[in-house]
Formats: sequence, structure tokens, C-alpha cells
Amino acid sequence: HLFLGSMSGMYIYDITAPSTPTFVSEFQHGTACDPVVVDGGYAYVTLRGGNACGATESGLFIVDISEISTPVLVENYPLEGPYGLGIKDEKLFICDGEAGLKVYDKTDIKDLKQLNHFKDIDTFDVIPLENQLLMIGDEILYQYEYLNNNIKLISTLELN
Repeated sequence: HLFLGSMSGMYIYDITAPSTPTFVSEFQHGTACDPVVVDGGYAYVTLRGGNACGATESGLFIVDISEISTPVLVENYPLEGPYGLGIKDEKLFICDGEAGLKVYDKTDIKDLKQLNHFKDIDTFDVIPLENQLLMIGDEILYQYEYLNNNIKLISTLELN
């Protein structure tokens, strides 16, 4: 399946035949900027308000997609102004704009546990790799290393 985040919802398409994607279902929300990642039976959607996307509130929405034709909101958590997000095993990484990079243990989606919060960074997007995390924030590429239930900054590179 292909999951698309848009300003009005998350759309799910069957891509069994890649040249002709077929609409399966959608999860609608108020107008907001909407990135999405999927892990197992859940889709993780960040909605950013207070901008041209239209919404006033920001947050993380966790949607049960075990029944792909009827996605259901399971949980939501308030955030400051989220952008991109990523998942590596049980870690959920959220770029919360000026509020920094937030790292959660997503073992229990009804009770996310914050593992780290890198506050003094304006964050935009993350790419979790096998042993490292790449993050873009305020024209800098950050590289972190996974360390058990923690992550450690190992390098930065200014982007011009």
C-alpha cells in the first residue's frame, strides 16, 4: 500500500499494479500540513498548525490501519509545530520545528515515553538508518548514533 499525507487527510492506495494505483481508504482531518510514516498496523501522522496549511493546532495522530479500508484514530499527542518524522525499531523521531528533535519509545502507543529532546535545534526532517539518524535542521545536516535507549550527536555539516 501507498500512504499519502495531504493538507486534508491521509490517503491509502493499493499499488499491487504500480502503474494504476487504486484508492482504498482515507483518514480525514482538519486542514493541516501532514507527513506520514507507517509501521506495522499503525500510521503516524504529524499535523502542523499555525501556517498556510490552515490548521490552528499541532500534534501527532496515531491511526490504526489494521483494517486498511477503515483507518481509525487511536491516539493523539500535542506538539509545538511538527514537520517530518521517522521510525527505527521502537523509536519514533519527530522534528518538532523550533521545539527541536523529540525521540520517543513507541512500544505502547497509548503511552509514548520520551527518550530524548534536543531543544536548541530548528528541525525539519529525519532519515533513520541502520545505526545512525540523519536530520536536517536550520541549514545543518546532523548525524546521530543510536546507543541503546539513547542517541548521541556525532557530527554536523553546514548546508549552504
